[in-house]
Formats: sequence, C-alpha cells, structure tokens
Amino acid sequence: MLELYDTWNGLIPIFVGIYGLLLAYRVLPRKPKDPEKMDLWHRKFGKMMKIISPFLIIFGILLLLGALD
Repeated sequence: MLELYDTWNGLIPIFVGIYGLLLAYRVLPRKPKDPEKMDLWHRKFGKMMKIISPFLIIFGILLLLGALD
C-alpha cells in the first residue's frame, strides 16, 4: 500500500497548484458570496499565487516522474 502512495503522491501538489492558479486568475469561485472579501484576497495573495502555483505543479510532476528520489 505504501508503494502505491509513493507512486501517486505527486498528484496532491499538482491539484493544489491548479486550484491556486484558478483562484489567482479569478476562474474560481464563479459567483463569490462576498465579492469585496474576494477582491481583498486577490490584492493580497493573487500575485504570489500566480508565482507559487506553477512551481507546485512542476514539483508534483517531478515527484510523479521520480526525479527527486
């Protein structure tokens, strides 16, 4: 069972990176409950998420390929 986890553990950073990019580019959520709060979040974290999310995706891909072992 542990071997299966080691094989697929790169999926978590890939999914988190994709979700972060969708948030940073305002694709998600479609209709925020509180637009002012969401706008404040984008001003505070948007640029950082646009930079960090691709690195998370690349890190996940490298984990899946076994390049970091």
